[in-house]
Amino acid sequence: MAILCYSLQKNWATITADKQMEVTQRILVYPDELKCNGNFMTGTAIDIQTGQREAITMSFKSPQMLKNIDKLTTPSMWLINGQLKPIIPRTNENQFDNLTYNHHRRICNQVQINRVEQMVRQKRGIVGWCHTLRKRLSLYFETLPSPLSAYCQQLIIGSSNEDSVELMVSIKRLGLLHLFCISGMHIVLFTDLLRRLLVHLWWRKESIDLFLIIILPFYLLVGGGATSLIRATIMAELGLLHRYLNLDSLDGWALSLLIGLVIDPLLLLTLGGQLSYLLSFILQVLPESVRGFKQSLLLNLISLPSLLSYVYEVHLLSFGVSYLIIPLFSTVVFPAVLVGALSFKLFEPLTYLINAGLKCFQYILNWLSDFPGMIHFGKPPLILALLLFVASLFVISQETSLKSWKILALLYVITGGIIHFPFNGEVTFVDIGQGDSIIIREPFNRRVTMIDTGGKLNFKKPDWATSKHSQDDAQRITINYLKSKGIRQIDNICLTHHDADHIGYLTTILDNIAVKRLIVPAGMEKQPALLNKVRTAEKSSPMIIPVTDNVKLSSFPLQILHPFVPGEGKNEDSLVLAGKFGGKRFLFTGDLDQENEEKVIQKYPQLKSDILKAGHHGSKTASSYSFLQTVAPKYAIISAGRFNRYHHPDGITIKNFQRLNINYLSTQQFGMIQYVYHGRNGKIKTTLRGDETSWTLPNYLHN
Repeated sequence: MAILCYSLQKNWATITADKQMEVTQRILVYPDELKCNGNFMTGTAIDIQTGQREAITMSFKSPQMLKNIDKLTTPSMWLINGQLKPIIPRTNENQFDNLTYNHHRRICNQVQINRVEQMVRQKRGIVGWCHTLRKRLSLYFETLPSPLSAYCQQLIIGSSNEDSVELMVSIKRLGLLHLFCISGMHIVLFTDLLRRLLVHLWWRKESIDLFLIIILPFYLLVGGGATSLIRATIMAELGLLHRYLNLDSLDGWALSLLIGLVIDPLLLLTLGGQLSYLLSFILQVLPESVRGFKQSLLLNLISLPSLLSYVYEVHLLSFGVSYLIIPLFSTVVFPAVLVGALSFKLFEPLTYLINAGLKCFQYILNWLSDFPGMIHFGKPPLILALLLFVASLFVISQETSLKSWKILALLYVITGGIIHFPFNGEVTFVDIGQGDSIIIREPFNRRVTMIDTGGKLNFKKPDWATSKHSQDDAQRITINYLKSKGIRQIDNICLTHHDADHIGYLTTILDNIAVKRLIVPAGMEKQPALLNKVRTAEKSSPMIIPVTDNVKLSSFPLQILHPFVPGEGKNEDSLVLAGKFGGKRFLFTGDLDQENEEKVIQKYPQLKSDILKAGHHGSKTASSYSFLQTVAPKYAIISAGRFNRYHHPDGITIKNFQRLNINYLSTQQFGMIQYVYHGRNGKIKTTLRGDETSWTLPNYLHN
């Protein structure tokens, strides 16, 4: 049945836009599915004509418009004008895949709303009433003191706000994510509280069971409908119906998995799906004698391969902290959150007392998460992740066998060795949008060198329009990629010049990864734009080394060809770097202009390159015909953003490549571009095939 549903879903998923187009649509919007952050809104809606779900986005031009949308509490029909477009898949290795995530939610298109022509309230019905209740609860929780507000949003309705984003940082680091996603434990506590209340009201057991059977599906909607909640609700329903269905607990688990797969055939390819069903299965099969710390240890052990495959790191304290926190959470924290939410209008001092207790609890979690012990393991190869999972099952089935523990430990050592000491090296051009970021990782991770960090120009916005919580692209893409490779330290970061699209994400890198040296063109070390970013970094204070072409650095895999004299870190002062990796000569020119390109080849007339990083994102101000003719690259790599305001790369530059028979690859078209090598041999690989984002490209890039 699950295979049949997967086939149907594949057919459904092909009903998608193949290009961007102007549309006028009537859409049904549920208020709790809209999220506002600054002047930007995201959410989902239903196209009334086709019945298909769509992802929607909108930028607000006034605070009043933001307020009207944010306070919306009832389902409404909107008449909109905007652009309908396909959802772009992940464009970097190990990046979050927005396309797959949306396909799980039956969404295959997105609409960027330009204008809302009409907004009409709809009759609610049962589903609409659940969405209205969830939104009203969210607005009520926003009035509660922090962090109680965040706990209520996260634990009662499965939502998030500005405070819950900060709350989840330490939770993720300690591996306690399952506690703060509505799941089986929350459903058990919720139904237990309801049952106790109804018993005190003299309800009969059969009436209570019937009431719970009816109300749980509605809570599925009010609670946000996460994978873990769907599984928990199905199992709770089957548990209430067991006297009629004659199912034991394992049968109930298997049936809930089957129903879950019917709803989402790709369920077990998600971290939430794996953890939810895996942990609930292990709890079913563990003998009664395995309880307390041993049970907590085994549950952490069985979930570890999945966690490492998705988050790439684990804190050593998580094995002990979960044992201590789970009883406290179920007996104190969760009930206290419910009481705090209910008492705010009845007896406010009790709410503030509970909030003070939650602050102490949160302080303890933050304190524990800052302890040393975070293991940056990296992402295990799929076959090894499966072997680790199977070996963990053997340990659980034979927990007293020392041999099974030794085999599991050996597998982790082998996997860690493969990740941290790879035979291959890589030169990686990260798809960081309209900017540059290149990572050079030598074999066995001997040295890791980064050239530029990428970044965005941040234009000043009024307070109401400023994002309250967001991750930049370096956090989502670069840091994520480095962690997946088990990289804990960067030996050198070369900043070619001081433009924001080259150094804008420096602070983010320094806050997340240890960095030994910053190498900058001479004169740039005095620039406030650089110094401010280094000063504000909290976790890394690298040595800043200004260089010109006559400087030779130890333990540095590149030759410095430019600048010739100190400057101010402008385009014309860009670092030009050359190096040889896997038998191929690489040349990186930053945003160097054509006039200074000529000076470089005059000083180095024998300069040649197999792979050239095209200057200034393919702008016509760089990559002159004579420079390309002299350097004679076989490949040119262009790093530029989709729909960028500068129209990079320029058609003139592309024509120069074509006239000289230079193959060109753009991150706009191919996403992350990597040269993977071993010894003197290597090959170019790309994250995208090249046709997935063709609708975003100018005509002259369709080569």
